[in-house]
Amino acid sequence: MKTGRKIKKIEKLNLVPILDSVFIFIFFLLMSAQFVDVYEIGSSLPMTQEIEDKKDKDPLNLTLEVSKDEVVVKTGIKNPRSRSFAGAQGPELTNYLRELKASNPKENTMIVKADPKISFQSLITFIDTTQGDRLKKEKIFEQIVFDNSGVGK
Repeated sequence: MKTGRKIKKIEKLNLVPILDSVFIFIFFLLMSAQFVDVYEIGSSLPMTQEIEDKKDKDPLNLTLEVSKDEVVVKTGIKNPRSRSFAGAQGPELTNYLRELKASNPKENTMIVKADPKISFQSLITFIDTTQGDRLKKEKIFEQIVFDNSGVGK
């Protein structure tokens, strides 16, 4: 006995309704979106704290203007002061710098403006004399900043 088998055809999936719904969904999303330019400025807020209102002293702002004949020591920003020393007054200059350091112990920066006509070796020798006693390894002002704008400018 033969039984008749019928071959069933596999039906293909009908994707048309699914594609229609996807296109409608995309259209709906595009129409509901807000087309506004949003600008963001990236910044971080500084950490703040309340401090007592103190009357701080005028910063030292120590500047040495070195020329061949003299050294002019300028201090202060709000109330600038200056004092001149002849080239041979090395010990007096060092003592004056010690007095400035004693009255401003937190300050450790010295700005040096040198005349371009002074040799580099002379300038280094001058700076060594302003740093105090070498045997005690004393440094009056540890940070030395060279200002290349020159003297009198």
